[in-house]
Amino acid sequence: MVTVLEKSRVSPPPGTNAEKSLPLTFFDFLWLRFRPVGRVIFFDIPCSTNHFTQNIVPYLKTSLSHALEQFSPLAGNLIKPSNINSETEFQIRYVDGDSVSVTFAECIDDFIHISGNQVRDADILNPLVPQLPGVTAVNLSGEECSASPVLAIQVTIFPNYGVCFGFTHSHAAADGRGIFNFIMAWASLAKQVMTKADAADCNLQSPYYDRTSLKDPLGLTTMYKSYFGGTYMAERIEKDIPDQSAGDIKVRATFILKKANIEALKSLVIKKKPAVPYVSSLTAACAYIWTCLAKTRAAVVEGMEQEPLNFLIAYDCRARLDPPLPASYFGNCILASTSVERREILAGEEGLFTAAEVIGKGLYTKLNNKEGVLNNAQTFLTTEFAGVRRREWYVGVAGSPKLDYYNTIDFGWGRPRKFEFVSEPLSISRCKDSKVDLELGLIMPKNEVDVFSSIFAQGLAGVST
Repeated sequence: MVTVLEKSRVSPPPGTNAEKSLPLTFFDFLWLRFRPVGRVIFFDIPCSTNHFTQNIVPYLKTSLSHALEQFSPLAGNLIKPSNINSETEFQIRYVDGDSVSVTFAECIDDFIHISGNQVRDADILNPLVPQLPGVTAVNLSGEECSASPVLAIQVTIFPNYGVCFGFTHSHAAADGRGIFNFIMAWASLAKQVMTKADAADCNLQSPYYDRTSLKDPLGLTTMYKSYFGGTYMAERIEKDIPDQSAGDIKVRATFILKKANIEALKSLVIKKKPAVPYVSSLTAACAYIWTCLAKTRAAVVEGMEQEPLNFLIAYDCRARLDPPLPASYFGNCILASTSVERREILAGEEGLFTAAEVIGKGLYTKLNNKEGVLNNAQTFLTTEFAGVRRREWYVGVAGSPKLDYYNTIDFGWGRPRKFEFVSEPLSISRCKDSKVDLELGLIMPKNEVDVFSSIFAQGLAGVST
């Protein structure tokens, strides 16, 4: 499917960055055992492979180097000491000369099909994102540690149709906001170089690296380090979640949830459950998705009506900390709220209202606690991941509508054609065709997608009538 044209290593400009070490915080340790995250961004650009390699690749390399000048930790490595009790810290470490692996490739398959919304093979995007380079050994202060690259990039040309940017990054290095800020900076610099725009027009916001203002009164770093760091060489946490799907051939599809539908759902919930303290548009959307998934499961898996279904939503803590961190803070700064309810309840007539109530109360409790957003964070492992420990049905939402790839990321060719996560079972993002609609990315067995599609459409038709 994909032919490699060139493999490169791109570094920040020589001598522009001193060594930088970012110790992992408790937020980072939470995601240490999660698999690398892959995402793709497609752009329409009808150029030949020769034009791409001769005229576009050099600009991309130059602009990427300058973006890494600001985001040098992404060119570095995740350092893990061999002994968890060592004085050497788990850290993201950059030294002069470190670089990012960048692959330039060509694909002659159907660009329109691959970047579409329709049902496609679940693995169709896999060849468009790179694997992170292998782990190496380094010696720090006399101790042998492992060094794992945290970012790899692949740019694939579809001759005379378009280009796909594929990113794979370690979740321990940064959350979605941190990676989004980096991609936005690279795109802005590339556009400036390719269009010869004024430097003042470049959308480049320097990342904020200071971690001294991130307070840890509960000792969460030690606690999370002991759990996630101490078991790092074991299976990743996703392996703890059983695959309870009812089919074997997995596919992906994108669904659109329009603003009018979201507002109608929200109004129904508020009317039926006026005492629910927190009913946002995202709450209503997630409640609807959760109930559609429950009804799908009820249709394809007989019995097990009492099984608990876990639904996780992550939220950004930057502005909610005391003191708050800026939006440009680089690293992880997200926690999660997990809602649990029985399948028969969610799939029933009152399912939407129950789902919205459970999600809304959970988020409200966490976001409006008088003791702060970190209150009771020491119980996170035994509460939010309790369903995982019990090996129950579990799905988490990847992405955020606040990270607007379609209207913010521009490498010089205009708005993206499609943004998508590669392996996440459920993702939510801002819609391509409207700033107020949502795109839902789903990966599940083909028979389940067919059922979900029907339930999703019928439910929205009922709301709008």
